[in-house]
Amino acid sequence: MVARRLSSPLRVASAAFAVLCAPQALAAGWHYYDPECPIALGGSKTMKFVAMQPKKNIDRVCDVLPDTGATVIALDAPDAELREMNWDIRVIRDSEAAGAGEPSEADTVLRLPSQKYRNGMVNFDVNIAGPGKYSLYARLSSDDGAKEFVGRHHFTVGLLDNTELYAYIFFAGLVAAVGGRFAYLRLRKESAATTKS
Repeated sequence: MVARRLSSPLRVASAAFAVLCAPQALAAGWHYYDPECPIALGGSKTMKFVAMQPKKNIDRVCDVLPDTGATVIALDAPDAELREMNWDIRVIRDSEAAGAGEPSEADTVLRLPSQKYRNGMVNFDVNIAGPGKYSLYARLSSDDGAKEFVGRHHFTVGLLDNTELYAYIFFAGLVAAVGGRFAYLRLRKESAATTKS
């Protein structure tokens, strides 16, 4: 009887949790297999960004990496013009002083050798040692330097974002409410049984 009473509120609570958290979860890249994470390069040019931590989970994310450590970043630029350009790709620490200009070497975590990626794709490993805010910096330039496209993609590593925090608080409140209701019904049943005897 109690199991039946309890299972219905749990099902409703689980469904409510899923509905409330699904849009934020997708936005944060949780359990979303192939996210669309465009990096604006100026004009109508974009490239796609995705990051993974295959030693920890199979999720591909846009902007919230849950843990520090070994990370794989993949970039994809389907535009034919971009494939003929030299790619300067860096992973940098996002700092207040960094600004929007050329990143400093002090903020650079990893820099790939500048070269052309004629298939329009590159993936690489980076070990991100400390939690914090990071950016992928991409500067694509023509051979003669006459044309250039620059973009940044911001992401966090090892930080609890507000969406996760709210989800944990909601879930803790839900567990407390269901547990409290269960304890209340049980005490009421026991007191009724004691009164009858």
